[in-house]
Amino acid sequence: MYGRRPVVSAPKMFGGNAYDGASTDAYSQRWAINETAPDAELAQSLPALRSRSADLARNNPLAYGVIDTYQRNVVGRGPRWRSMAPGIADVIEYHVSRWRKNAGWDGISSLMDVLNTAISAASICGDVLAIWPDVGDGSEPRIDLVDARRIDTPTDATPECASCRLGVGYDKYGRVLGYYVKASDESGTLRKDYRWFPLNRGGRINARMFRMNNVRRPRQSRSVGILAAGMHQYKEIPAYLLTENRRATQAAKNFVIVSTPDPKAISDAFENVAGSGDDDGRVDELLGRSFGNIPDGSMMVLGLGESATIAQPPQVNGGVGDYVEAQERSIAPSTGLPFEEAFCNYSKPNYANSRAIKLMARSIYTIKQTMLEDAICLPSIELLIRYLWANGKLGRIPWSDELLDGKFAWDVSEIGEPTKETKANAEAIATNQKSLQQVTASQGSDWRQVVADNVEAEALEAKLRKVAGLPPKVNPDAPQPTQTPNPEAVDPLEPPEDENA
Repeated sequence: MYGRRPVVSAPKMFGGNAYDGASTDAYSQRWAINETAPDAELAQSLPALRSRSADLARNNPLAYGVIDTYQRNVVGRGPRWRSMAPGIADVIEYHVSRWRKNAGWDGISSLMDVLNTAISAASICGDVLAIWPDVGDGSEPRIDLVDARRIDTPTDATPECASCRLGVGYDKYGRVLGYYVKASDESGTLRKDYRWFPLNRGGRINARMFRMNNVRRPRQSRSVGILAAGMHQYKEIPAYLLTENRRATQAAKNFVIVSTPDPKAISDAFENVAGSGDDDGRVDELLGRSFGNIPDGSMMVLGLGESATIAQPPQVNGGVGDYVEAQERSIAPSTGLPFEEAFCNYSKPNYANSRAIKLMARSIYTIKQTMLEDAICLPSIELLIRYLWANGKLGRIPWSDELLDGKFAWDVSEIGEPTKETKANAEAIATNQKSLQQVTASQGSDWRQVVADNVEAEALEAKLRKVAGLPPKVNPDAPQPTQTPNPEAVDPLEPPEDENA
């Protein structure tokens, strides 16, 4: 009664494992795995993933659209720097606004172009390296982007670091020191064919890596693109549509079925005509040919005794849209975006669902914007401000880290109805929940320019009203001047006093 409980053996249908995913039955044997270190897996798979992702981005409209969605919503027109440096914020913002127009290394690419290229390259290859090369002519710092294929490990010694994996150099504690970059696409594999870019050189920012996806495993040196996980689904959708297109093209044609009579019946007809002693007119009639038009407008010749029937096949399967949508929904999680946002399909959700989807997508875009700031934008602004200070363009002031204080304002569209958005923004400004700078930045405008435009419009309106002889415009929201009541004034609604009373 109080003895040991019997041991119940695990069921054998799943190989006796506590986890079904670790079973060793016949079904699980078909699940081929590769149990290696993360960098070893990437070294084996990255070349094929990058090449196929690049092909999808070139030729697959769905893959191209996902990357374009990220570019439009993350980068927009490019971030604008809002300096908080005491006393000289306007001067810094002026120089930054000029610099962002040609921030690229080629001298003509704007900051928006550089960030769009970084988003696209990292979406395809997983990461992209941003470097700020030294310029001997003393010009402002410029951003150069290096494609992920050129970041690799030399086959011989790497004296600049203790270890190197997939082009990333580490010290003995596993901290990133810098990157090895091929001098050109046709370079060899020896150290002499590579350039070493440390993170910092002489106290100056030198290189940073931007990853579209976060690193998934510890000690993983590189990342993969957002198209890698759904690669087969991206490829299958056009193939399926091509098959359906061919089927629809075939179904749109009219088939002509020609029926041939029994040869014995034809011979019997000739014998009857010959035996009847009829003239040659009856024989000519039997030997004649019949002609008919078919729906496509061409002529068809029918033989003796043949008949033609036009058959129109039924329409193709109408589930093409459902199939494509199902595949897109399976791809969407790999993009990091909701299905409706990733593929711009808002045909079915109602307003409440669309708003929730937009809020989810905005959180993803905000994360990507923060990653761009840390990898490219903030290092560029720091280098630019240090350059401006060193060249005296900020005036004769001592250096202070307060000169670097500030933040980026990105294009963020409000979610909701325009009328409600306007009222909500006005109320938020009036109750100090938002500033004018935040509201204008969310709409992609510069608050200084908005204020200047409004003042200019008010001055012009006041001038024109004066010329036309009209009274000045009164703002109903502005406080009106109070008047001191006159004790001798007579209320027009009060009856006059009787002098004889």
